[in-house]
Amino acid sequence: MNIRTFATAVSIVSLTSLIVACGSDDTSQGSSDTTGPCPSKLTIQTDWFPELEHGGVYQLIGPNGTASKDSMSYSGPVQASYAVGGLQEVEILAKNFDMQNSAVLVNGKADMAFISVADIIKDSAALPLVAVAKTLDKDPIMVMWDPAQFDVQKPEDLATTGASFIHFPGLAYIDYFIEKGYITADQSDPSYNGSDAAWVAASGNLLQQGFATNEIYKYENDIPWKDGAPADVSFFTVGQLGYDNYPSAITMLKAHAAELDECLKLFIPKLAQAWVDYYNEPTPVTDAMIEINNTYDGFWRLSPELNTFGLNLLDELKIGANSPDGTYCSFDAAKVQTLYDILHPIYAAQGVEVTDDATTVYDNSYCAGAPGR
Repeated sequence: MNIRTFATAVSIVSLTSLIVACGSDDTSQGSSDTTGPCPSKLTIQTDWFPELEHGGVYQLIGPNGTASKDSMSYSGPVQASYAVGGLQEVEILAKNFDMQNSAVLVNGKADMAFISVADIIKDSAALPLVAVAKTLDKDPIMVMWDPAQFDVQKPEDLATTGASFIHFPGLAYIDYFIEKGYITADQSDPSYNGSDAAWVAASGNLLQQGFATNEIYKYENDIPWKDGAPADVSFFTVGQLGYDNYPSAITMLKAHAAELDECLKLFIPKLAQAWVDYYNEPTPVTDAMIEINNTYDGFWRLSPELNTFGLNLLDELKIGANSPDGTYCSFDAAKVQTLYDILHPIYAAQGVEVTDDATTVYDNSYCAGAPGR
């Protein structure tokens, strides 16, 4: 989520064994176009259905691409202002619920994938992954509660509620919450699947994971969960609780990044520009996302009102802030090191070996010359 995944887990061993077999043989990782160092097409695997938090990537295509329900993809020519190095087309894939995003990269089904820096750290001793650009500066993942049922003023109050906390399985921030005393181990319930069903059935008598920029609006305006109507909810983001992660970082296999090195030097600053342009005028893309989700015809839906709320909250919580160097691209070394220092003992306790150098999980070199908001 991967923070937002409830996909079938793929073991590190099997992923590693696929690297040699699959490498970059898939057509999505094709040869460069003769007019430049980039392939004519790049495929990007996202971590969910289209949503405002993905806006900068969809901006590469703009509102006039083609959505396919069969492939759960949105594709089209790259807008002229982002077409560099021979790049002509981008394909954006919705979340693959049968495969982790790291496996999508290993299988060669995408050139890039949204993977959180926390998950890159977790896989860092077994998989050669590297984050080459951020999408968001802070994580919108939250824990939410009904303020009418639970008096939560500080993080430790979450534990005193005694309420179950439903969340996706396999999340390191849950271990962090338990270690900090924010919740107890007994409260952890990894049964969440992204649906509102459990919350509605319990009339909000629990704690629940969500996206602050999305579910807050839905539970307060759209979902009838309390006495037959929506109602106010309260929340902490994981960052507000000290778990400052980079969610959904643009991630590649290190070998493929090396193969596309000259392309990335051109493309990544343009991707940052796409994010800046999206924030300056988000409506064409967010309106397109509404229609793309309608085409996909799944349980995930957006609305103009939700998108407006989410974009406002994104700015209020500085989720879409610039990096310390002024770009909308790079990773802050101190922030990654702090996250690594949180995660290293957690993963060690789970028997997961990780790199001993936090700087190996990201590469800021491609952000040179990238713009900021």
